[in-house]
Amino acid sequence: MLIVFESTHKAIRTERLLLDRIDIDMIPTPREIGASCGLTISFEIADLEAVKGLLSREDKTGIDLYHYNKSSEIKASQRSWED
Repeated sequence: MLIVFESTHKAIRTERLLLDRIDIDMIPTPREIGASCGLTISFEIADLEAVKGLLSREDKTGIDLYHYNKSSEIKASQRSWED
């Protein structure tokens, strides 16, 4: 799973919220995903509900969630925060 940001500020804030609770990595945004600040947080799909819970009170404007599969023809598909 990937969290993609419109600003570096939002990326760093989200990283701070998750860092000690979820196993995450800050990576460059994959080319398959359009405009962003260039920073993306990656995490395992098994942690999706925990991530959603930790970010439930945050304003997610400009923060997008993607399922990313390197082996698929369509590598990135956007997901809703509400699903």
